[in-house]
Amino acid sequence: MIKIVVVEDEPLTRRVLELGLSREGFEVVSAPDAASCRAILASRRIDAVVLDLGLPDADGMVLASEIRAKGGLGLLVVTRRGEPESRIEALDLGADDYLVKPVHLGELSARIRSVLRRRRPAGPNRRRLGGWLIDLDARTAVASSGAAELTRGEFDLLALLIEADGRVVGREELLKAISRNPEEGDPRSVDVLVSRLRRKLADGSREAEIILTAPGLGYRLAATATEA
Repeated sequence: MIKIVVVEDEPLTRRVLELGLSREGFEVVSAPDAASCRAILASRRIDAVVLDLGLPDADGMVLASEIRAKGGLGLLVVTRRGEPESRIEALDLGADDYLVKPVHLGELSARIRSVLRRRRPAGPNRRRLGGWLIDLDARTAVASSGAAELTRGEFDLLALLIEADGRVVGREELLKAISRNPEEGDPRSVDVLVSRLRRKLADGSREAEIILTAPGLGYRLAATATEA
C-alpha cells in the first residue's frame, strides 16, 4: 500500500485529508508541524508527502527543500498560497505538484498516484493479476492461454482499476478514463466495458471474477495486482 505523510497544522483540515486519503486506499500518517514530519521520515518508509507551506515551526519551503534532498519521495504542496511566485518557488525547489486549497480529494488522490508513477524507476511496468500478465506500457494482457484482445477503452478501464490498488473506482471516474469527451459520455458504457472485460479475462469460473461490483458506487479488482 502507498504510504503518505500529510503535513498540515490546521487540525480539521488535517483530519479531513487523513480520512479522505485513507478512503482512497492510501496508508496515511499525519504531522502537525515540520518537527513531526522529520521524525516520521526518519523512522519509517514513506512514498509521498502532502505538504502545507504554512507551518508553525518552520518555513514550508525550507522543509520542502529538505524532503527533496532525501530523494525518492513524491512531494505535493497543498496550500492556500495561490500566487505564482510561491508556485514557482516550490516547483523550483523540486515539488512534483502544487495545488491550491480547497482541493478535491479525488483529484489529490489521482495526482499522488500520477506523481508516483512518474517517479517509478525506468523499466517494465508490469502487473500480475490472477493468471494474467498486464503490461501497462505495451498495453497487453497475456495468460498461458494466449493474449486477450482488448479495445482501447477496455484497457484504459483495466489500467485505472489496477492503479487504484484495490479501492473502489466510481463510474464517473471510470467514464473519464475511457471517454474522449466525458461530459457527453454515457455512464452505462462503463458497465458494458466491465462486462466485456470480465468475459475476456474469465477463467471459466464466475466465482473467480477479476472485477467486482460495489453496488451504487462503482467497481474494484477482486485482488490487488502485484509487481511482475
